[in-house]
Amino acid sequence: MKRIILATLIVLSVSQNFAQTSDTSFFPSYIPYSAEPIIDWNDFIVGSWADPTVLKVDDEYIMYASAMHGGITTPESINIYRFTSSDGYTWDMEPETPVFEPVDGTFFEGGIETPNVVFFSGEYHMYNTVYLENIPSLFKVSHATSIDGINWTMDDEPILFPDPAVSWMSEVVAEPGALVKDDTLYLFFTGISNTGAVSIGLARSLDGSSFIDTTQAVTIPNDIYPAEEGYLGLSTPDATLVGDTIYLFTDLVRTDTITEWNQVGLHQFKSYGDINKWYYDTTNIHMSSDFTWTDGNYLSQLLGISPLMDNNRLRIWYWGYDLAEISLTDTTYHVHSVDSHLHPDVGHWGIGTSEYEFSDMSSLSKEDKVEENIAIEYNGKKGTIRTNNLLQSMVNIYSINGQLLYHNEFINSLEFTFEYDGVILINVSNEYAAHTKKFVSHK
Repeated sequence: MKRIILATLIVLSVSQNFAQTSDTSFFPSYIPYSAEPIIDWNDFIVGSWADPTVLKVDDEYIMYASAMHGGITTPESINIYRFTSSDGYTWDMEPETPVFEPVDGTFFEGGIETPNVVFFSGEYHMYNTVYLENIPSLFKVSHATSIDGINWTMDDEPILFPDPAVSWMSEVVAEPGALVKDDTLYLFFTGISNTGAVSIGLARSLDGSSFIDTTQAVTIPNDIYPAEEGYLGLSTPDATLVGDTIYLFTDLVRTDTITEWNQVGLHQFKSYGDINKWYYDTTNIHMSSDFTWTDGNYLSQLLGISPLMDNNRLRIWYWGYDLAEISLTDTTYHVHSVDSHLHPDVGHWGIGTSEYEFSDMSSLSKEDKVEENIAIEYNGKKGTIRTNNLLQSMVNIYSINGQLLYHNEFINSLEFTFEYDGVILINVSNEYAAHTKKFVSHK
């Protein structure tokens, strides 16, 4: 691992005090583009898709994703593929061959996955989880560079290892997510302690490959996700800038009677510039139970979020599945057999996307003040909306899958009755601000 103290390449792991608290002022609420995956199992290859990371170059969207060839019970090695899109919804594979795959005799001969790509200092940088064998204790973080985003050169050794001297990352480091802010690259990653606690670490770099410190960034907010309900921590981080604010996204790790490790939902944090001070949302972004393709009655996951601030839209991509215990004699849980190999049914494993639209980009630097301008209350059937101005405002109510259920326009205040069974998003906007909140509605 390349880390710098003066001119000597040695490890510098810094254990700093960090602070985090809930922030009730403003966090975006995201509307799914589709109730189904935008990239499904067996699209483009015979196999699965996972770990999307998306960036935008000029007017083109570029996605990198992990792919496992073959059936679920007979998986082959994991490769990295590249996609392009004009809108971020419909994708083409380009090129049609992997841009990265395991190489015998290297430190990543066992696998390479969870790609994360940023453009920094005149070239593309990719960070991955790599291993000799697919065993968590062998996971490390690697780094590669490219001029065109297609042909990559891997560093001679991993850049980040577990550190027995640092308790929260003593056993595992994996799943990197990078952010470029000013002249610094911030690399977030999953850290696991020898007690099984899972949290998000942060290292910083001025060149993309040599890191000057390593700190713990955020831990799971147990007031929202109690340990007694099986929540273990946070994993698979990625981040983006919203104005001058760093938004950090993670998934939620939980244990249950079926598995010791299940990534069941998505959460967001933010920092106003002090990376030792983080605020967390008071609710989740999405849970696996929000979508039919990730809502399994045996095993389901929703994870691996990738954010992108795209003009006035904050967009996220994620992946997940809805499966059961894999058995060649059991095809009742959304799987089917092909030549004695199990494959998920269509619409039960893939990549999805959601987004939030800011109505006024000039307010981004004051995005923590939105609730002072728009207040939304709803008790399951009746709601009240108030604004602190006399502008024409409109309210739209969406289902969790993006269906428009209700629309109205008002000035200053509105009382309404709305009955619906399920999770809803109430979006209110005017020329000055926009605000969305999630509620559970009942008939």
